[in-house]
Amino acid sequence: MSDLKFVLPEEVKYIIGRLSENGYRADVVGGPVRDLLLGKEPYDYDITTSATPDEVKACFPDFRTVDTGIKHGTVTLVINKVGYEITTYRIDGEYLDSRHPESVSFTTELSLDLSRRDFTMNAIAYSEKYGITDLHSGREDIEAGIIRAVGDPDTRFHEDALRILRAVRFASALGFSLEKSTDAAVRSCASLLSGVSAERIYSEWIKLISGKDRYRILAEYSDVISVFLPELFTGEKGDLSLMLPDGEDRSDAHPLILMLALFRLNIKERAAAAYKQAMIRLHTDAFTRDTGTLALTAIGGYATSSRAGILRLMMDLGRETAELVIDTEILLGITSRDSRSLLDAIIKERAPYRPSDLDVNGNDLIELGYSGAEIGKAMRLLLVEVIDGAVKNDRASLMARLRKMSKNV
Repeated sequence: MSDLKFVLPEEVKYIIGRLSENGYRADVVGGPVRDLLLGKEPYDYDITTSATPDEVKACFPDFRTVDTGIKHGTVTLVINKVGYEITTYRIDGEYLDSRHPESVSFTTELSLDLSRRDFTMNAIAYSEKYGITDLHSGREDIEAGIIRAVGDPDTRFHEDALRILRAVRFASALGFSLEKSTDAAVRSCASLLSGVSAERIYSEWIKLISGKDRYRILAEYSDVISVFLPELFTGEKGDLSLMLPDGEDRSDAHPLILMLALFRLNIKERAAAAYKQAMIRLHTDAFTRDTGTLALTAIGGYATSSRAGILRLMMDLGRETAELVIDTEILLGITSRDSRSLLDAIIKERAPYRPSDLDVNGNDLIELGYSGAEIGKAMRLLLVEVIDGAVKNDRASLMARLRKMSKNV
């Protein structure tokens, strides 16, 4: 078991090797080791070491270093324009805000550093020299598909409340289950999430609803989700179980689409207002907040199974909103995947859905005697007729129609 070997990137081996040459121990730790044990390619490689930040910098005088988290012992070493975080073994002081330790002290004992970490699967270190260092049976938990807090879960979650949501997010992403005492602490400590910053909550939430096991987690942990997304629980259902039609594969749904579907299912006619309130509170980007809100006002309001209905939706709300509406309706079972194929075909052929797409412009209308607000009204009426197939989008047909159209539009 302990002689398992992983192929580490050359830069990572170089960093560990140079620290070792200078008398310090260094290992890859946490998420990268977990991913390697799961057979996945790590996104990045965090390195833990017995060297202090100043000693780390002294080992790499020929490379640029950045004091990214110097207070907590982290230095970022830049090699070939890629940053590698190197963190000194540390012991955390008291947590007073359920998020950050009031102080940290450095140690030369890897065991003490691993014992402060959140979950056993993230408390494993690895290097070619020392192999796997797993003092909390994290590898066994990974093999069993279990998320277990290191030490007392209640203590871990009071130290850092975000760990509560991270536990649930990992369960969604990995398809794991929470160990019994860890699960109980997640639920009993959930109220602590109200003190975590909106940005961090939203980041974990999006990862949760991007996970392969998200539907199970949404159903099982409604009580936890209600703490940071209370707007989702102001409707009739009271939970997020059985939220989607059974019998279809919904695994490809984008997290934003799933979020819109959740609000539509649980809040119904008040979904748009509740969603916007939640997105403002969670400090999301403008597209998620505003375009998502607009989409919720339109779901079920257009004949999205027809070409004309889709074009009218695009005309009224724009292409991006139309995409959100149709994708959400598919997830909800309001329309079929054929609607998305039809939308894609419309986009590909560049079918007209804006007045600017017509083969006439404002100058043409002025030549015919239109002026002021008449121009915009006439162009919209003309666009509707093109969408409905009453007139072709070519200059001759459009000009002929304009001549017949009343100027008192």
